[in-house]
Amino acid sequence: MFKAAHHITTLCTTVLVCTAGVAATETLHPITPPSSHAATHWGVELDDDVYSSDLTLSAEYAPLARVSVYADASFRFLSYSYEYSTEGYIHNYCNLHVNGFNETYAGVKAMLWRGVGIDLGWRFPPGEGSQVARFHRLNVEPFTTLQFSRDLLVGTALRYNTFLEEGGFKPGDEVGVRGSFVWRFGQNARRTAGWQLTEKFLYQVRIQDSENRNLARPYRQMKDQYRGMKIDYEIMRYFEIFKVPLGIGLNYQIKKGTLFGFETGHLIGVSVGGR
Repeated sequence: MFKAAHHITTLCTTVLVCTAGVAATETLHPITPPSSHAATHWGVELDDDVYSSDLTLSAEYAPLARVSVYADASFRFLSYSYEYSTEGYIHNYCNLHVNGFNETYAGVKAMLWRGVGIDLGWRFPPGEGSQVARFHRLNVEPFTTLQFSRDLLVGTALRYNTFLEEGGFKPGDEVGVRGSFVWRFGQNARRTAGWQLTEKFLYQVRIQDSENRNLARPYRQMKDQYRGMKIDYEIMRYFEIFKVPLGIGLNYQIKKGTLFGFETGHLIGVSVGGR
């Protein structure tokens, strides 16, 4: 009964996220087979001299053992930038940015063969919470998972992104590689409580120049074949509550490279979720 209630709750959460049409700055998830779970995350981020605070809701529901649907949703509560200079003069600058929903991510994940699957995702433009990533994006990721041991799962994926034109602008296509490992330790006999350590990384390259198609053809290319990487570490402690595993944890993410910003970005957050 508790297991059925857990699946119903996860399904309702997923439907709510998908129909809300709003969601998160892209969350780095571990590469895993389809499953049913939901989680919420609150984080504080520094990105290109902009400080922000976001609340994110992530959900995945697997109606079949080999297929799942998923979505990420987040709301930006606070975003501001501050600069101070004393080079020949005193200068203070503070800008409170508009708050609101960030971009939306939704998709389908399926296992094609044992340990081999495909992930198809779509990114919807953000509301008032973000001034970047304002283009629809299709994401295709073939992936593999390998259960090294009962407690260690390793995943790898190749990534291809293509974008829709908007307002005469067309971002260039991107390729990348993702990887993750999930290590569970200190588990109880039912494997519903214990610790979980997760590491995720992404390296991504824009392989085509973006284009401003409002200009004549010789002047369209924007010379922005950028590249970048993200690394995320998360430690979770799961407890068994009414026979349902519920966890709380901390994560830290660092991102570098011009594709994700011209300065190194940092994110620290707290997560609560089930599995």
